[in-house]
Amino acid sequence: SKLQSQPTTDQSQSDLATDLVSSFEPGSSKNPMRVALRDARTKQGAIEMATAREAAAMSGEYQFLERQVGIQGNKVVTILEVRWFNGNHQMSETIANFPRNAVIAILSDLLREDQAKEFRVNIKPHNMACVSPRVFWNIVRHCQVGPQKDFKSALLELLPDKPWDILLSRNMEEHTEGRYRH
Repeated sequence: SKLQSQPTTDQSQSDLATDLVSSFEPGSSKNPMRVALRDARTKQGAIEMATAREAAAMSGEYQFLERQVGIQGNKVVTILEVRWFNGNHQMSETIANFPRNAVIAILSDLLREDQAKEFRVNIKPHNMACVSPRVFWNIVRHCQVGPQKDFKSALLELLPDKPWDILLSRNMEEHTEGRYRH
């Protein structure tokens, strides 16, 4: 019986070796290890980009350029190009040109009582810069976030009736229960 199981073991070892070798080949892969590493790199890249956006906003080292992209009826449609530096590299991204009242509506929707906590946590500046750069940059633009005005002050300007101390605290549940200390 040992002799009969030997070919299966040899085939399994061969399959494993082929899988390991293929995990280092360029191109798309279904290999779970490569997929996990690629996803981790993508997530880390998004976090680093959010950090760069937030740093640029808080330092005031950013620039908005309007770009006309078309005409709809008798109205010109524009988008915004945001430029900032991350170290020695100039960064740039194109975002929607939301009017101030649209930004307020988006924030209000995000803060609805029936909204899941997992979504409401995205109101924090770094999280917003990561998951919704369009909203982040529009808040920065409309409220002129920078060295003289932090993100919390900008949010307070847009929605003065919201409890921003609680919403921006590290742990909203602990804060509301009185366990969070500044």
